[in-house]
Amino acid sequence: MINTLKKLFSNTEEVADPISYQRAVAALLLEVVIADNEIHPDEEIVAKEAIKAVSDLGEDVDQLFEEMKDTIHDAHDAYQFTKVINEQASLEQKFELLTCLWRVAYADGNIDAHEDHRIRKISELLFMHHSEFIQAKLAAQKELE
Repeated sequence: MINTLKKLFSNTEEVADPISYQRAVAALLLEVVIADNEIHPDEEIVAKEAIKAVSDLGEDVDQLFEEMKDTIHDAHDAYQFTKVINEQASLEQKFELLTCLWRVAYADGNIDAHEDHRIRKISELLFMHHSEFIQAKLAAQKELE
């Protein structure tokens, strides 16, 4: 029995590739796109523009976006993605990401309760204060006016 436990703890299987910053951002944006169980084309366009803004992927954004659709459905929660952001992003970068999440949510002209909840959860996982959550929402809303 002890040998069985040792085998479990000494498992040498390969660890999955670490998630890149760009993939983490794409996953969080996609979380908002699919939060209301439909992929609105305007939300997808805004999400892809945000990915282009934080990366040098250029034309590869469409490919990354499609890859992340599969990944996001397999993910249990957003923690694995926010962990990468927390390790690499400054407070200003996290605030900008939060604003981008709101831009995606507003892109179809309707903030669904599921989108609001998802962004709130991501904000908490990014260790953002509630006031920053509200400021990002208002900033995205003001851009629409």
